Amino acid sequence: MRHDSSIVEFQRKRGGDSAAFFVPFLASDMILLDAGCGPGTITAALAGIVGTAVGVDIEPHAIVAADRLASTSGLTNLAFVEADMTALPFGDETFDAVFFHAVLYHQDGAALTRTLAEARRVLKPGGVIGTRDADVGGNILHPELDGVRLALDLWQRWYEHDDPEALLFGRRQSSLLRARGFTPIWSSAGYVNHSADATSRSEAVADARRSLLGLGPQLVSKGLATDGEIQAALAGWDAWGADPDAVYFRCRCECVARKD
Repeated sequence: MRHDSSIVEFQRKRGGDSAAFFVPFLASDMILLDAGCGPGTITAALAGIVGTAVGVDIEPHAIVAADRLASTSGLTNLAFVEADMTALPFGDETFDAVFFHAVLYHQDGAALTRTLAEARRVLKPGGVIGTRDADVGGNILHPELDGVRLALDLWQRWYEHDDPEALLFGRRQSSLLRARGFTPIWSSAGYVNHSADATSRSEAVADARRSLLGLGPQLVSKGLATDGEIQAALAGWDAWGADPDAVYFRCRCECVARKD
């Protein structure tokens, strides 16, 4: 999975709502692992529910931000470790719960298998795994401007999905977990609303511009995009943000499974 500081910055706005579906399966005496924790906002929210919460991320920028959050949060049961989720630095059966938010979707088949094998290894018998990830087939966008569609495509190019079904990852989480030794016990879906009001639309445009400007030179240097495409994508988001009736609801599918 590729990482970039602009993506980490975008992830800062994730919060407790992203893990709300998992909360009913947690208890105050649990030790929880948030794999691919980014800047740690979800990990911190979960630390208020469980006994101990540990976040891991391979991106140093993310761990720096997460450590800063931990030092100012006042939480004493929160820790972050720079690590690869395909080779976790923890012993067998260490955690009662493992959580993945918006990370599995980006992995190819081999990396996904390694990641979930590691999650199963560090999870205690009877422990739970929660996953929440994207499914572009459920996204709702209006108006469907070419520039915004191009921007969404540019982000997909950045992750270089080899499997076209990766874009529909969210709806397949249950079957993917079952195939890797877990027993799914709950599933649902929700939306991230980027257009609740004028302020949220403005923030969505600012986030999109920051990401495109940060990734643009790297996309161009790797031959994944042209300067013209980057500019067209930026213009598309500007036009979308100027429409007072514009909407963008990003679909997230959710699944909870158990290690029997």
